[in-house]
Amino acid sequence: MKRFIILILFIQASVFTAKAQLGFNYYQYTMGLGIDYIKASTSVPNQLSYPAFHFNMGYNVSPYTTFSLELQFGTLSGGFDHYYATKVASLDPTSAKYDSLLNDIPIQYKKIDPYELNYTNHFQMVNLHADMGLGEILNLNDDDWTGYLKDIYLGTGIGMVFNNISDNHSRLSPDSTYYIGGSDKSQNLVIPARIGYQYKLYNAYDIPSLILEIGYQRNFVLGYGLDGFADPVVIKQQESYSGFHFTLKFNFGSITSWRKSLH
Repeated sequence: MKRFIILILFIQASVFTAKAQLGFNYYQYTMGLGIDYIKASTSVPNQLSYPAFHFNMGYNVSPYTTFSLELQFGTLSGGFDHYYATKVASLDPTSAKYDSLLNDIPIQYKKIDPYELNYTNHFQMVNLHADMGLGEILNLNDDDWTGYLKDIYLGTGIGMVFNNISDNHSRLSPDSTYYIGGSDKSQNLVIPARIGYQYKLYNAYDIPSLILEIGYQRNFVLGYGLDGFADPVVIKQQESYSGFHFTLKFNFGSITSWRKSLH
């Protein structure tokens, strides 16, 4: 009888402990996929925005700090061809001034870029980054609006972008007097700077199992490979590309507890 009573007390204590941990637990691994809307900033004017896609795997050091390995692929593009096509489409072919306006397009563009640079980059980028939410360092109260601040995160890391340039036509200047240096295939180190917000969805065990993330990321490129032109004659600024992203993340794996309730 004594052993039976001890067993009952042990079971009750275990149940109480398990219930006490509800709201403190989190999964240690995460996997995500998402879409970006990006645009480059290089010495080539008239940059266009394109969608890109990414996939990542991460380790949750805590509910608010994650180390992730991410793969992104997409397209960056800009230059004279896009500008010319847009301007031509805006002209009225029936106008008496059509021919003169058509001939004036490259003349006006050369005031911006005398070399009429043009490129399309079908790139891939891999990076390792760490994100930390404000909930890691601030004791925010879930009972008021400040509780929403804890899921705002900042992050950075290091990566490599693999450039694959097409549509840059000839590297000769328009008057064929100068060859513009660069490479169609190159690699550059990348430093990402990230900011965003995560909305956590909890399962029946009060563990965050699904995360909806929206953010902005700027990737600073160490070098001049994004547009394929690395000639000092045409280089005017440091290269980068940036954009907003939306990511759907799934948490999984072993479960551990944090020092305080998540919500």
